[in-house]
Amino acid sequence: MFWEKYAKGFFKRKAVVVIFAILFVAGLLYHSGFLGGEDKRIRVTCVGDSLTYGSGVLKTREIDSYPSKLQTKLGPSYLVSNFGLRNGTASETGNLPYINSGEYADSLKSKPDIVVIMLGTNDTKDINWDADEYKKGLSDIVASYLDLKTKPTVYLVRSPYCFSVAGQELAEYGIQPAVVADELGKIAQEVAQEYSLEYVDMYQVTEGQNDLYTSDGIHFNKEGYELISDTIYDAIK
Repeated sequence: MFWEKYAKGFFKRKAVVVIFAILFVAGLLYHSGFLGGEDKRIRVTCVGDSLTYGSGVLKTREIDSYPSKLQTKLGPSYLVSNFGLRNGTASETGNLPYINSGEYADSLKSKPDIVVIMLGTNDTKDINWDADEYKKGLSDIVASYLDLKTKPTVYLVRSPYCFSVAGQELAEYGIQPAVVADELGKIAQEVAQEYSLEYVDMYQVTEGQNDLYTSDGIHFNKEGYELISDTIYDAIK
């Protein structure tokens, strides 16, 4: 008799839990527009290069890239989209201009409420660097998002610290750490001020933390991307 009552109570409790779970998921789907409701999620569009795409954690980038981690932190009322382009440059004269890419075109169609831009590391490659072209390209990209009908809040993120693992003037891929540390950051701050943008100094946050990087001194491991997502989360929230 005891076991019969216990079993009935157990299954009732299980049924209640299942019903609540179904209602919770249905609510999420409705507010996301999947069940006929209006999609009310706040759309966060992440624009950038391989540091946005998730190089360094390629096998687990759907979990460990900074936009994926940011999605987890912000929760289901937000929709975070990753439009990172590996090797992408802000400059139109760079070896792979972001503004000419499919990622850029898709990002403009994403109806963003918030845009997070982190572009510049590839611009400092010895084959790419031109301060005037970087500023012009970054300004043009910023202006294109500010002109969208959704009138998003734009966060301009200064490119993070990087280093040469061999201790030479050039880091991997021809990137110039000295330019990243100085001129690149000054230009990003100037653009942020000119357009009255929210500015995030990712260089200051990551400087000297070599243990957060992969063996190339440029890309991050999952702990590094965790720090980037924490920093951007704090800025947004």
